[in-house]
Amino acid sequence: MCPGTKFNCIPAVIAILTSLLIGLAPGKAAAGFDGDCCADLEARIAELENATLQKGNKKVFVSLSGWIMKMGTWWDDGHESNLYWGDGETTLSSHLNILTSVQFASGWSAGSVLRLELPGNSASAGLVENQFNENAWIFSPSTVNALYSYLWIKSEKWGALNWGELSQATDNVGLLPDLSGTLLVSNAVVYNGAGMFIRPSGTKNATDLATDFTWFNVVTCLSGAGSGADCNGYPENAVRYDSPTFAGLSVSASYGEDDMRDVAVRYMADWASFKLSAAYGFSNLTDEGCIGPGQCTNVPFFGGGGAPFQGYRKDANLHQVGVSIMHVPSGFWGYGYYEHENNNGTRFVGPAADANNPNTWFTKAGLRRSWFTLGPTVIWGEGGQYFDQFTGLCGNPNANRACVATINTSPFNANGDPTAAVVNVTGSRVDRWGAGIQQGIGSLSMDLFFRWQHLELDLNANLLGSEQRAKADFDSLDVWVMGGVMHF
Repeated sequence: MCPGTKFNCIPAVIAILTSLLIGLAPGKAAAGFDGDCCADLEARIAELENATLQKGNKKVFVSLSGWIMKMGTWWDDGHESNLYWGDGETTLSSHLNILTSVQFASGWSAGSVLRLELPGNSASAGLVENQFNENAWIFSPSTVNALYSYLWIKSEKWGALNWGELSQATDNVGLLPDLSGTLLVSNAVVYNGAGMFIRPSGTKNATDLATDFTWFNVVTCLSGAGSGADCNGYPENAVRYDSPTFAGLSVSASYGEDDMRDVAVRYMADWASFKLSAAYGFSNLTDEGCIGPGQCTNVPFFGGGGAPFQGYRKDANLHQVGVSIMHVPSGFWGYGYYEHENNNGTRFVGPAADANNPNTWFTKAGLRRSWFTLGPTVIWGEGGQYFDQFTGLCGNPNANRACVATINTSPFNANGDPTAAVVNVTGSRVDRWGAGIQQGIGSLSMDLFFRWQHLELDLNANLLGSEQRAKADFDSLDVWVMGGVMHF
């Protein structure tokens, strides 16, 4: 073995090769050697050379990493059930990371990050699949997406500066403290089943459900693209600063386009036989509105915070907290997440006023133990609630910024189909419960998992133009997810 880094081996390897080549020159073959004597040695040299690139007189280190995730989802929406197979959803799908770094001065380094999202041809009952289309992912604009693409420069003393399309300071800030090792399988974001249509309770037929709303419509974030949680959770074109870690504490801040400002504080420490991880993040996201006759003729589809709200000003604050603790000897652990959004832009008023201040909480707890030589086993239960995230229903906000929606309700017509009603939505609550088990296989860097998730909706709505409560009762959705993820 060579001391230090693997590149300390190169002078010795070169010396050995030189002596071997001299000794094996024509007419000087050594006894006991044949023409394949150096194959293993040459393969090792090629491995060393392939791990670096030469830039001037500096060696640039290159690494490939990532994961492959494949899973199946059995779902039951109260009317029918089915099994879908595919990849994970969006930022949890299969990934390939290409990382470079070079040290250019004492205590200073620089590099780049390129992360490719590789979702395959279909996901598995997630954000885009529904009862009518099990392969919706195929029709996405691209099956390969450059999720991250940025440069960085780092000082051991002063911290790191990153710029490009990157993970901003509060991206995943409340999710990452999770110490259970099950983050890819179970977290506060509502991925599994979010694209499924919600069945009115007691539905006999289903011919018109494609015109109804999905679970995503009642777990819609005000400030970003999240589903229920981690609302500033999609990469931004931004610049980000990360401080060095001092006594387990670090601070990050970023600024992104049009306009995103955020700051995050993270803490991790070992306390006797306990591990603790915690984080807090604050974000502010704004976007211009275009209000008034004749002023919006040249505004593109995505102005003012995205359709159908391009006529409204966006200004939303987001607070996120995540805390996790583990008792190392026993393997018992717990995790909690809380999120609050506040709308300071064009506000919802009247019946929909509660949409200005949605809240989310999520928790899970369980046991992580190595009962088998394969790797650690994790067993857990989970639960959460998502309050007043119904703005996904507001496809036609009226002049006073109320949420006017057409939904299928009961009672049903003569054919057994639900009756369409125009309503003012006044509030919503999504209840989520579940459990899971994950088995690690250390020798393969693989995790196998099985998880159950249950969703229920309580929607408050009045018939348009009256105070009469709309009868809007809905069936629950159960999903059973099974699969595996291999890291490399």
